[in-house]
Order: sequence, then C-alpha cells, then structure tokens
Amino acid sequence: MSSDDSYTSRHSRPADGYSPAYSPVPNFLAPVEQPEQQPEEDSKGYLLPTLAWGLGLILAAVAAVVAIWQVNERLYSPEVTAERYWEALSSGASSEALGQLSSVPSFARDNEVDNLLLTPGPLAYSAERISDAQLAAGEDDAALSFTALEEDFTTELPLTHTGTTWGFFDTWELAPQAVTWFQVEVPGAPEGAIGQIQINGEPVNLLEETARLSALVPTVAEISIDSQWLVGSADHVVVAAEDPSAPVEQVFMELEASEEAVALLHQELAEYFESCNQQVLMPSGCPVGHSTTNQVDADTIEWSFPDPEDFELTFDAEGWHVSFEEPVAEISYQALHHHTGEELQETEQHPFYLEIQVGASGEDLVVSVRGTEAG
Repeated sequence: MSSDDSYTSRHSRPADGYSPAYSPVPNFLAPVEQPEQQPEEDSKGYLLPTLAWGLGLILAAVAAVVAIWQVNERLYSPEVTAERYWEALSSGASSEALGQLSSVPSFARDNEVDNLLLTPGPLAYSAERISDAQLAAGEDDAALSFTALEEDFTTELPLTHTGTTWGFFDTWELAPQAVTWFQVEVPGAPEGAIGQIQINGEPVNLLEETARLSALVPTVAEISIDSQWLVGSADHVVVAAEDPSAPVEQVFMELEASEEAVALLHQELAEYFESCNQQVLMPSGCPVGHSTTNQVDADTIEWSFPDPEDFELTFDAEGWHVSFEEPVAEISYQALHHHTGEELQETEQHPFYLEIQVGASGEDLVVSVRGTEAG
C-alpha cells in the first residue's frame, strides 16, 4: 500500500460507534435553547396585584385619616361649637344656645334667679345692641370680641371637651360658666313704691330693692324703671368672669323724679301760694303777716311768693326730697301816713318756713305743703 492509500484509509473510515455525520467540533453559530421561565413570570403575576392591594389599603387609610380630620374640623372642633352657640345667641334662639351647654348651672334651674334674659325676646333685644362680633378659636378655647354701648369688649366662651363620637370625633360643648348671673340694686325702691323694673323691655319683680338675673355670655342688659313718678336707667354688659371666685357683679340704678312728679310739686306749691295771695295784711292759713300804723288802702294790697320753679324735687335711697332756698314773701300796698296823711307806697319782705312732704300712696304721689312764720 502506498502512502496515499494509507492516508486515505486512516481519514476516510469512520471510527466504530460514530455516524458518518458526526463532527467532534461544536457549532458556535447554532441557536442556543433558553431554559423555560414560566415559574418566574407566574411569581410576578401574583406580586403586582399584592402590591396594588397594599397600596390601596394605605391610600384608604390615609383618606380615612384625612376624612376624620376634616369632619373633626368642620363639625366637631371648638370653633364650630362656638360658632353654633354664637349664631343661636345672635338670633335670639335661646333654646338652641342653651342646647350647646354641657349643663345648666343649678342657680338657673332652682329659681334662685330670674331667667328672663334666657328667653327669646330679651335675648334678641340684647343681640341687636351687639355689633362687629369676631370669633377667635384655639385648639380648646374660643373668645368673642364685639362692640356694645360704644365700647369694645372681649369675652371668653368657656368650652369643655365632653368625649368622642364613634371613637373618632371629638365632642365639644359650652361649659356651664357660659351662664352667669348679676344683681340689680334699686336704692329707695320701697320708698318710691317701685316693685318692678324693666329688663330689655320686659318686667322683672324686685325683692325689696334687689333683682337677680341669669344671663348667657355675652348679653347686653338695658335696665329701666317704668313708673309715673320715678325714672331711672342703667346698662350692663355680661361677659365671662376672669376670676370665678370674684364677687357677683352688682348694678346700681339711681332713681330720679319724673317730669310728672316735678310738675305735680310745682302745681301744689303754686296753689298753696295762690291761696295766700289775699288782699289782707294777715292772710288766713298762711305763714306770713304784716302790721303797720298807717292807714292802708286794702284794694292795693298784693302779696308775692317764691316761684314754684325754684323748688327742686329729688329722690335717693332715703326717699323724696325738696330743695329750695329760704322762702321770702313780699307785700306791697298804698297807705296814708298816720300823722301827716302823706301818701305812701310801702313794700316789705317777710321770710317764712315751709315744710314739704312728698310720698307715694299706692300709685299716687302725695304732696303736702305747710308753712310757718319765721321766728
């Protein structure tokens, strides 16, 4: 065998167990088969919905918190409670205003005071006298600034936290201190036969000289006397006491004689003096008299007395008083001198004393005038 034949036999004959098509050298250009990824894709399919569900829960929780906060701010905050209270107060809705209180003080429940100012009419009258109201609320308190009687006031609206609703919403109410009371003193009321006063246009009975009235904070009270013979007025603005232990506020009302009472006094004096204007030297029943040795022409006798307008009528805790200067009467007449027969024009003054008493008898005013000669 030649060398060529030998080479051919070595390379052309396949080894045992191998097919003629086998190649021991790998083909790097052939496509490589990837392993199946189905399990990983399935895990992602479950993960995304889970994340979305969790995010939804978080957003829902945040939304719930925001919603609770908004409801608290809009419906259950101290400011909202104070606003509801003031709206009721300013419209005269006394029941709604009292409904904002956690409780009503015992003095207003046990008839220790007159509750007139807690009723719609007087409360509405009070609201009409309040202007420029501005409410300022904090986290747990509120204050109201306003103008009344041409003055500026600020009062606390006492609030109290009374619990929660449904475990989320804070509940606030006005504390009992939102109802307070004050006392009106009318010195001399019994002496003036005054048994009632007017509070915001409505009658209130006096106990001797005193009336006690409850009132919501704030209230403007107009106090007056509705009497034929006496007049008086006072104003009082009710605000929350800075010191709860401070003495109760007292309002003193001074009484004055009415125009009718003064006119009655002047009328009685005028009639008394007129009765003494007799054409005699010694008027009967009068505190004056004159004597002379001259021959008097009776037709010319004329008396003059003080002007009733000069007498002043006043009233205080002790009762009625009449003030005046020492009264003087003057007599004038014509006469003939008892020695010479000369015609004379005589004028002479005569001081005298007056005792004037004024007092009430039921609904009448009684004026008594009595005079005596000066010693």
